[in-house]
Amino acid sequence: MEQTNDIINIGVAQVRTGSKPAVLRTILGSCIGICIYDRIKKIGGLAHILLPTDASSSRKGNSPEKYADTAIPLLVERLIRDGAKKEYLSAKIAGGASMFKFDTNASLGLIGEKNVEETKKALGRIGIPILEQDTGGSAGRVLNFYLEDGRLKVKAAGKEKIYYKI
Repeated sequence: MEQTNDIINIGVAQVRTGSKPAVLRTILGSCIGICIYDRIKKIGGLAHILLPTDASSSRKGNSPEKYADTAIPLLVERLIRDGAKKEYLSAKIAGGASMFKFDTNASLGLIGEKNVEETKKALGRIGIPILEQDTGGSAGRVLNFYLEDGRLKVKAAGKEKIYYKI
């Protein structure tokens, strides 16, 4: 388990865990940040997913951290390994902006929406409730996930929101 008083930066297609008082941080556009937290043990993790699912027939050589359908189970597995209890886990999600506007390829413009949809499905399959979400729109976001109390701070388009539910 990664534990520090400092900020743990999470890049694209990375999954990280930590415990209080660490702060997990990532920057998102059409990607999704999935914050999962054990409110009793104060253990949490963040997955920065790039795409909803692996479109190829084989995942050989592909990073499971890249896709919502594989990164979320991986994050939950790591949290449980670190001492979290599944029954105390809850999620907050953010991101999924429509960052690209293309007339020729509409599917690229919908990648944020598809990421949100698959993230919700993956969390539903595992049985982890989503308590808060800050998704969609056209602006990128900066997330700070505070493991001391599970709050999520989202900065987007010059505005800041804090989500406290745990």
